[in-house]
Amino acid sequence: MPYPMTQPTPPHDRLPAAGYLPEAEPGVHPGDLSGAKLVAGTVLLLLALVLFGSARVVSAGQRHAYDPAANPPSAYHLTAGKTYQLSAFRSVAELKKAGQLSDLSCFATTIAGVQTPVTLASTAEDDRNLHLFATLVPPSTGEYQLSCTGIPQVFVDNADNAAPDRSAPLLLLSIAAGLLGVIAACSGGYARGRSDRLSEHR
Repeated sequence: MPYPMTQPTPPHDRLPAAGYLPEAEPGVHPGDLSGAKLVAGTVLLLLALVLFGSARVVSAGQRHAYDPAANPPSAYHLTAGKTYQLSAFRSVAELKKAGQLSDLSCFATTIAGVQTPVTLASTAEDDRNLHLFATLVPPSTGEYQLSCTGIPQVFVDNADNAAPDRSAPLLLLSIAAGLLGVIAACSGGYARGRSDRLSEHR
């Protein structure tokens, strides 16, 4: 009965030494791949900076409470029965600290200049609301300018005629490109270091 074939044990002088790293397969160049990842990461990070700068430029020309140096439009179009959000350039935390939310009074002024007090649906005193400090439900449909005691400028960012926020998508794309750029750059740096260690052991 034939014995099963076994692989001969290699001599001790042919055993791999401690710390031995196998050579890369023929045709595979780790250095090329790491370089491509580093380039891609750099490009993505530059793109993130461009997108972030574009978002800041677009934001400077908008009229929302969170846009820098923004002024509310002359009038907002509000529909009866809908809930609208009142926001201020100052944060809720600052308004609370100044005591302006403890006894809040707001008014609606028509295009003809008639001013009437409005009943607020709610007052937002949570710092996580950022700029949104109250909500209201207008009793009638029309064009109004909103004002509140102690708050210089009142914004209604979700009014019927409020302009869309075009800077937000650019900011989100900037964050995504930045994250991908960091991942690609770190991956490329790790691959470059491994390639260098392989070269040292050859």
